[in-house]
Amino acid sequence: MAFILQRLKLPLPLRLDHINAYLVAGPGGHALIDTGMATPDGQQALEDALRAHGVEPAGLRQLFITHYHGDHWGHAAWLRSLGVEVVMPRRDSELLQAWLAHPEHDERSVSTFLRRGVPAGVLRRAARALVSMRRLSPPFQTDRTVEDGEVLELGGEPFEVVVTPGHSPGHACLLHRPSRELICGDHVLPHITPNVSFELGAAENPLADYRASLRRVRGLGLERAWPAHGEPMTDLDARVTELLAHHEEREALLLRGLAGEPRTAYELAGHLFELPRLDSWETWMALGETMAHVVAAQARGRLRLLVGEDGIERYLIAGPDAARGATC
Repeated sequence: MAFILQRLKLPLPLRLDHINAYLVAGPGGHALIDTGMATPDGQQALEDALRAHGVEPAGLRQLFITHYHGDHWGHAAWLRSLGVEVVMPRRDSELLQAWLAHPEHDERSVSTFLRRGVPAGVLRRAARALVSMRRLSPPFQTDRTVEDGEVLELGGEPFEVVVTPGHSPGHACLLHRPSRELICGDHVLPHITPNVSFELGAAENPLADYRASLRRVRGLGLERAWPAHGEPMTDLDARVTELLAHHEEREALLLRGLAGEPRTAYELAGHLFELPRLDSWETWMALGETMAHVVAAQARGRLRLLVGEDGIERYLIAGPDAARGATC
């Protein structure tokens, strides 16, 4: 049996209205990569898509989850109950199990933004978004974890695990060297920029991690890259270059937002994003991405933190950028 990769486009209850799961059919049977979110419509769509390719859900041998965000593993508990082995990159498996075990984590994460100048009303809406995500997150246990560089057989086909931290701390792509194809999850997307957020207890500098991970997948000589959202890409290198340039431009925009006086992270988020146009979940991601840029700029020595008498954190341009920023 020849190796076949099928893209399964599944609905999401978000403005980003779909996710691509992937069905691997090979000499060793069938495996699934990612699942979509745990909604009744999502489960029905997954069942229908599998059966359209002649596969019953219980006939899957393995499920590989690229990372711990809920739209990628929502049906893991259901599939595992059918006897499907669940495989994840180790770091994200650990983070996910900790998140599932500690519901108070969401409240602690939200509360950290009070000192970053985010209004309480905005945080209440963000908290509701996180509660909604938990409702769509049936807990499960991972059967097996994998590390960077490990070769994982899916459907009897060899896939090299390429851990690409940034979008999540342990995000993993799968490289099929014989066909020169990369299943890239949310690491590289064709038409939107993957969210890179600073999350409580996750990575120290996720944007720096993301930049390094982008460079790692450039120059692989791929035939095609298969993303979790959008259409497959035939020139991954060009898209990587665009994403690296995008984040440099965003850092420059952040520094322009700091010109003249100290700013809170919330004020900077308003400079980077059109916050009034975002729903609660998108606002939460915008806040996290703003903090990722702040942390990265601090690490580069380009801004510094001030804590006022009110306990609110504000930022100023530091070093040689201070003079340039004052005239922007």
